[in-house]
Amino acid sequence: MFRILAFLALLLGPVLLWTAPASAAVTITFYSHKFQLIDGIRTDFPHGFVVMRGTTATGEPVNVHLGFSAKNIFIDVLWHPVEGALDDEALTDAYVDDSIRHFSFPITDEQVRAVMAVEHKWRTWPQPSYEIDTHNCVIFVKEIAVAAGLAVSDNAKFIHAPGDFLEDVAVRNAAITGRTVAAAPAGPPDISALQNRVQQLQRDADRQKAAAQ
Repeated sequence: MFRILAFLALLLGPVLLWTAPASAAVTITFYSHKFQLIDGIRTDFPHGFVVMRGTTATGEPVNVHLGFSAKNIFIDVLWHPVEGALDDEALTDAYVDDSIRHFSFPITDEQVRAVMAVEHKWRTWPQPSYEIDTHNCVIFVKEIAVAAGLAVSDNAKFIHAPGDFLEDVAVRNAAITGRTVAAAPAGPPDISALQNRVQQLQRDADRQKAAAQ
């Protein structure tokens, strides 16, 4: 009997190996970044973005950072639509490491394609494509969340608060994210720093206009 089992193992082993490929999965992770001043001059504004990493069921590697921003965060962005773009270079590993990871979960190949369809729509959106109240990073992340199968809020209070929006998504989809309570906020935002930065941008804009005259 042992010889028969050993023979069958030798015979069927290659077939079993061929029919059982290594498991493949892509994980999607949602992040936000807080407003902060860098060396008193450069500014990181509140931002929401997504990272997808892994391997599809067909063996294709996936490693993409997806975010949407105004190409130049300047005073004009407060008054009218400006040129927008996907964050092809801005979302460095250092930026991701300095951000807040809200939740991750595995997605199917179909969901990967749905997410990338959102990416293509926003990449090819007619310019000016960034509007601070209706077509910003929160709306971009919101559409990606829906493409990945998540329920989202349409509450206008989240439109400029990517971190709060993602905490709401996490709790709203507790069966997927494992979160039942939103994380406690770290504290009120430094509004004075933001106001000072906006005033600085306004002064820069005035100087540029004066020099052009």
